[in-house]
Amino acid sequence: MIFTGREKEKKKIINELEQGKNVILTGKFGIGRTSLAREIAKHSGGRRQFVFVDFTQTPGKMSENLMKQLHICSGLTKTGNKMGYKSMRYRIAAIASSTENKPVVVFDNVAKLTRPKIAFLRYIREEESFQFIAIVENFLTEKHALFLKTLLFPATHFPLGYLPDKDVLEFVHYYVEKHHLKCSEAEIAGLTLLAGGYPLEMTRLVKNIINQQQNH
Repeated sequence: MIFTGREKEKKKIINELEQGKNVILTGKFGIGRTSLAREIAKHSGGRRQFVFVDFTQTPGKMSENLMKQLHICSGLTKTGNKMGYKSMRYRIAAIASSTENKPVVVFDNVAKLTRPKIAFLRYIREEESFQFIAIVENFLTEKHALFLKTLLFPATHFPLGYLPDKDVLEFVHYYVEKHHLKCSEAEIAGLTLLAGGYPLEMTRLVKNIINQQQNH
């Protein structure tokens, strides 16, 4: 699916990152937080590396994923054993310390801050090798949300709301033309109204129309 809208938010977030700040994205499930982060990564054109990590994983698994995406050698230790979590964490934190455009680590699905995850986040944050985008779930407690903002200081909070009708209309028109769908302007307007500016519903409605018309 194409990305549509969010131009103001995109520009503001890019500006915050360029100023060396971290970003906290909030909003209801399906509102497009991860899609926006991926669009910002795409906009960088390779000038800066963006690394996406699922925060529901254990610190050890997150470290493995970071090692892989950052192309850090994860071979055996001198004793022939697999590299442990603390060794991986150390190498991750140190890898980009001399880089001018710091890699951006995008932590997706931030729903709970356990003590091990807090320790992990604090460690790689304190080395100042990276910048961060945290995609936070609505059910993260107020206490943990405040703690996250403190850990990522300086951080700017961006709550994402529903898209305006003009962006929804552009989205629907794109797929109507791309898939040669038989939809009148009135039907397109109806789909736009039904979607209510909610990206997840926009996607669902368009997929349903495509499937219906392709199966007849």
